[in-house]
Parts: sequence; C-alpha cells; structure tokens
Amino acid sequence: MLSRHNAIKKINTALFSLCLLICSLFISWVLWAQVNFAYPALHWSMNIGQHIDHYGPQNRYRNQFELTDKTEHVRLFAQIVDAIHNNGHGLSRITYKDPEGKTIATLLRKAEVIHLQDVAHLINTFYWVSAFTILLTLILIMVFKHQKTKLPSLKQQALGIISVSIVSSIIIMIIGPVTVFYALHEWVFPDNHQWFFYYQESLMTVLMKAPDLFGAISVLIALLAIPIYLLLNRLVLKITTPHH
Repeated sequence: MLSRHNAIKKINTALFSLCLLICSLFISWVLWAQVNFAYPALHWSMNIGQHIDHYGPQNRYRNQFELTDKTEHVRLFAQIVDAIHNNGHGLSRITYKDPEGKTIATLLRKAEVIHLQDVAHLINTFYWVSAFTILLTLILIMVFKHQKTKLPSLKQQALGIISVSIVSSIIIMIIGPVTVFYALHEWVFPDNHQWFFYYQESLMTVLMKAPDLFGAISVLIALLAIPIYLLLNRLVLKITTPHH
C-alpha cells in the first residue's frame, strides 16, 4: 500500500513538473507574441535586411521585394503574427509597399497562405493543450494542498526535466535531426499541403529567414520560460505551504 502511495506521489510530482513547464512555455509564447517575437531586434542581429536584398530579386513569383525597408518588414511580420493568432484570417490580403507607401503586390502565394493557416490551427491546438494543462496544474495544486504533500524541490524538477531533455536529444541524434524535422512536419501538416519553401519561391520564407529565425525565437521563448517557471514554483509553494 505504501509503495503504491509513493508511486502515485512520484507520478503526481512528475506530472506537476511537466505541466508547470508547459504553462511556462505558454506564458512565454503569449508574452513574446505581444512584441512580435522581437522581430525588429532579430531583423538587425540576423542581417535579415541583407538577406532580403539578396533573395528578393531572385523570387520567381513576386517582384521588387528588395525595395522594401525594415519598417515594412516589421509591419509585414506583425500582420502575419496577428493573422496566425486569429485563425489565419487576412493572410491573403497582406500586401507589401515601397518606402513611398505605394503597394507593389500581395505578399503570400496560395500555398503560403494554406501553410500559415495550418500553422494557425496548430497554434490553436497549442492554446487548447495549454488551457487543459493549466486546469490540470490547478487540480494538482489542490491535491498537494489537501494531502499536505511537499512539492518536489527545484533541483528535483530540474533533474527530471534535464533527464527527459537528454534522453530526447539522444533519440533525435540517433534518428537524425533532419529526419526528425521532416517527420514532425509530415506528421503535423496535411500530406497535400506544402510546408517547405525555397527562398526563390517564397517571400514569407525570405522575410523570416527561415529556419534561422525560428531557432532564435525558440531560444527566446525558452529563456523567458525559465524565470516564469521559477516564479510559478514560488507561487505554488506559497499556496500549498500550510500557514500556522
């Protein structure tokens, strides 16, 4: 009976750590979305302007994107961010302009619009999963408080998260990062929807300097999630600690 109780306790604490991590990543995502994932700063630090100057003239379907400036790039990226957080509405109406404000053309081709709509659906799923995780976290907090269960220390939680990360990394390295990357996209996105775009055929990909920008944004989200995770831990500890 005691071993079963200990097993349930370990499962609950592991589940709590995982839930709190997802909640932290979700909060970090929401906060970064408010500032368009720091695109203006990343535009400068990642030389996206020069990237656009180089690949803009090579596009097979759109002309004169190289005439756009940083202000326009930031505006376009912000419109895409707004759209993918709003079920993909308005993607097909995004247009790019020259420095004088003259409209040149629509930014996205049909295949790109469809892909970004798929991304919007994926974000919606992430939001629903996060909402469920928040609810589950609250339930676990009530269980801990009711049972007067001591929360796992930050060291224990960190070791658990690091262990999972190491195992996951080893598996990815064995399978191959590129293979995993393609497999995930094929699993997430519909079979008949294009998700890989060459710079010469997609202004969206050039604007985002994909996949480099995604890697930088992932790092920013992870870095902000760390203090959020610590803050949530402190808050939960305060709630669950009996007051005398």
